[in-house]
Amino acid sequence: MTDLGLGVAAGLAAALFSAVSYLISRHYGLRQRALGRTKSALRLLAVSHLLMAAVCIPLTWAAWPAASPPVRLFAVPLALSVGLYLLGQSSLFAALKRVEASRIAPLLGLKIVMLAVIVSFVLGHVLDMRQWLAVALSVAAAAMLQVGRGAVPARAFGFVLSCCLCFAISDIFIVRLIDGLRAGAMESGGEISRLHAGGLAMALTYGLCGLVFAPLVVGLRPYTRGDLLAAARYASAWLLSMAGLYCCFGLVGVVFGNILQSTRGVMSVAIGAALAHFGWHELEQRVDRATLLRRLAAALLMTAAIALYVIDLS
Repeated sequence: MTDLGLGVAAGLAAALFSAVSYLISRHYGLRQRALGRTKSALRLLAVSHLLMAAVCIPLTWAAWPAASPPVRLFAVPLALSVGLYLLGQSSLFAALKRVEASRIAPLLGLKIVMLAVIVSFVLGHVLDMRQWLAVALSVAAAAMLQVGRGAVPARAFGFVLSCCLCFAISDIFIVRLIDGLRAGAMESGGEISRLHAGGLAMALTYGLCGLVFAPLVVGLRPYTRGDLLAAARYASAWLLSMAGLYCCFGLVGVVFGNILQSTRGVMSVAIGAALAHFGWHELEQRVDRATLLRRLAAALLMTAAIALYVIDLS
């Protein structure tokens, strides 16, 4: 398989495992609510990130460059990216607790609206007409999802917007983290590739997330077998998604990688329709053909908007 073929496969796998992780989160949350247990989202977040840290901390040690980057060059973006990522994940879990994954995942494309506002009005970067058109298309896609039957309730939609905002700012600091690791290696007399720095940034991020959650894991005891299984499944799906995403970035570039990742909305709608068809109404409510087609069209429009935003047509 060529690098392009492998990169496309990795990007689509990242989107698929991301969609699967949303379903795992919702399934666990609904079961815990039925059992009358509280703090289910926090319990799943804490245990799954501790499991991811158990994988990522050894990876950090293995991937650490011989020319060790000074901590001062990456500590701040690492801390901010982790903090904002965890806030975003908490908002996402809160939204998934209330609404099906097939209705939430396409709306996550609204992150480009947040990015556009931040880079334009806060960072002072000039966006061209093409990018503002992409923002308008993403808003139109969200409006399609919010019209008629199946609209996301206001509170859940607020959690989605909070998630998108946190993830958008976190993405900015992840880029700065990668740049800081590369600059630090150069300052120490070495050099690392962007792919190496990206993989190291991922390992550092999830290693630190696990350390942040470690005290909560102790405080939220006791755990059932179901808690541990759900956490293991979520951690596996999310790490596979992130591994696929970074592999995709390294093979086909960040631009194409972001487009491929955005197909998670389309995949979530398709998976949701399949689950509803086979009777998994606990996870996905069955909808009429018109509503399903509208959701699919909105998800495709959101993917097109993201593609238009990131592709340079000049």
